[in-house]
Formats: sequence, structure tokens, C-alpha cells
Amino acid sequence: MEKQRSRRFFILTASIGTGHSQAARAIAEAIKEENPQDSVRVLDFVSRDFFSIDSMIKKSYLKMIELFPELYDSLYSNSQKSRFGETSQILVSWSFKNRMKKLIKVLNPDALIFTHPFPAAAANLLKKEEIIKIPLLGVITDFDIHQLWIDKELDALCVATDNLAEHLKKYGIDSNKIYSTGIPIRKSFYEVSDNITPEKGTVLLMGGGLGLGDITDNLKRLDKVKEIKKFIVITGKNISLYEDVSALSEHLIHPVELHSYTNKVAEIMKRSEILVTKPGALSCTEAMMLKLPMVLVNTLPGQERANASYMVNKGCALWVKRGELSEAVESILQNSEKRKQMAEACGANTVQSAKEVVKILYNLMKNKERNT
Repeated sequence: MEKQRSRRFFILTASIGTGHSQAARAIAEAIKEENPQDSVRVLDFVSRDFFSIDSMIKKSYLKMIELFPELYDSLYSNSQKSRFGETSQILVSWSFKNRMKKLIKVLNPDALIFTHPFPAAAANLLKKEEIIKIPLLGVITDFDIHQLWIDKELDALCVATDNLAEHLKKYGIDSNKIYSTGIPIRKSFYEVSDNITPEKGTVLLMGGGLGLGDITDNLKRLDKVKEIKKFIVITGKNISLYEDVSALSEHLIHPVELHSYTNKVAEIMKRSEILVTKPGALSCTEAMMLKLPMVLVNTLPGQERANASYMVNKGCALWVKRGELSEAVESILQNSEKRKQMAEACGANTVQSAKEVVKILYNLMKNKERNT
């Protein structure tokens, strides 16, 4: 019997926020574990060329949400409406079409997975034009559906919840292509030891990966809360934020345990009583997995507001303005019953979403191989 050749998979993401990349790594990890004979790589589709169109889009996006958040929120809302959204999707598709075409020629993949809508839209256009015929799988990493994800040529789309699956059908996506898998997170969040327990009064602060979540201001406000015993801060790859927090920590009442980019996030979350963060869908999903109550602050416009609404409706988070932060954290730390209720509201998340995505990918491969 002839040995089947190794398949080549590429997961295309974009460095606009960290959630898309984290989801991509979780899927890659699951592919390597489940099918070690196959190869997989995570690629950042956004160019580092300062003058490239995608670099300009990224810089414009970050500057707009920093300086004109309400304008961005209005544009985001309008993009959910069919005509404006369709136009935006077409523009993105054509902007990245040639790059995707060149990439596929160089990589020669057996399938592509997308955790960001930019590369997905470009591949969708190429498949519509019958330039590419490999399986295409999109993974939406928010608790909302953006019009940019309405790619009818993709072979499958994975969403966070059953409600989002129903919502996606209203855009005309074939129901047979839609899967409610949850948002993929790393396997360490399913395997973290039960022997690790929350340390009394420990507050974890995250969410400054793009430099937009004002963690230093949050620390100053929370330092006045007497119920807090210790801060843990994770700054990710944001070097300037790490340095700012390090300098500030010398002037705070409470001790600060400071981390940059770390693979110990699951353990750190387990040691904490509360997570204070802006509502990125990946961080919130990780916290829900570990039943960690959340206080959401510094919310960015657009999809983060949708994420925050979802968490609040579940009952596992409070969504507050900056001036309400200290009072919210204090109220949770003072009330063990409230912490217990918020933890239980996170639900029983036992399904490993990344593995579910990988199952769908390999089913797509089987169908393609059967039909060729």
C-alpha cells in the first residue's frame, strides 16, 4: 500500500491584535498533535513594508481607534449593513488578490486556514475566479460576525457560538459550510493542573498588546483597593508597556509580578482571582475556560464591544468605564459568592475547539481527495 504523502497546511493571520495569531497557533498545535506526518506553518499576511497598502490599512486602523473611536464604531456598524459591507469586502479582496496569488504559487499548499478576514477575502476571490481549487477554511475569532467574513466561496467557516452560526446563515452562507466550534485556544488551558488555585487578592491585568489598553492607568486606580494583595501584569510583545509598568511598580503600594510574552498564561490565570482586561475574544475565552471572573475596561470600538456584551450576558464579566474600575474590582473581591457565580457562569467548556477545527479541515481534505 502506497504511503500517503505529507500534506502542507498554512494558517494565514494578520498582526492586527494578538487574538488572530493566538488562534492560529492553537490550530497549528492541534494539527501537529493529531497528524504529525503533515506540516503546518502560521504566516502573518500583513506586510512589514511601511509603504505597502496593508501596512497603511493596519496603521490607519490603529490610529483611528486610538484618536476617533466613535467614528470607527460608526464605520464598523455601517459595515454590517449589506451595501456598505459588500463594498468594503470587495475592496479588501482586490487589494490583497495579487499577494495571495503569489503566496499560493510559492507555498503550493494543500489547504489554507484563515484566522483573519483579509487573507480570507483575497482567497475567496481567487476561488470564485477558479484560480485556486484547494480547500479554504475560515475561523472567526470574535463573538460577532463582520461583513468582511462573508466569503461564500470558502469551503467552511467556524464560529464561536450557535447564535453566530444562525446569524451567518442570514448572510446567505450555505448552512452546510457553517460550524459552531468555539474559538480555538491552546491546549495548555485544558490541561493546566487542578492543584493550582487562586491566590487571595491577586488581580491579573492583560490586554495591552497593541498599546491601546491603558494598563498603567488601571494599575494606579486599582492600587487604592485595599482588598488587592498583588498584581500580575502580562504585557505580551509590547516592550514599551513592559518598561512603563516596571518603572511604575516601584511607586505602587501593592507588589507587581511582571511578565512579557509568556507561555504560562494558563497557570497565571489559575493563580488569579480576577482578570482585568479589554475584551479581546481570545483572552476572554481563555478566562472562561479557567472560570476566571473578568472586569472588562478600555474596550475598543467595534467587535470588542460585541465581545463585552456577550461576556456580560453570560454573567462571567462586568463591563465598566475607567472611573468605575476600582469599585467593580473591590465589589468582586469582597464577595466570594459573587466570584463563585461569575465563575460558574463561564460554563463547562470541555470541547477543545482547535481539535474541532482540525477535524473539519481533514474532512474537507477527504472530500477533495474523493472527488479528484
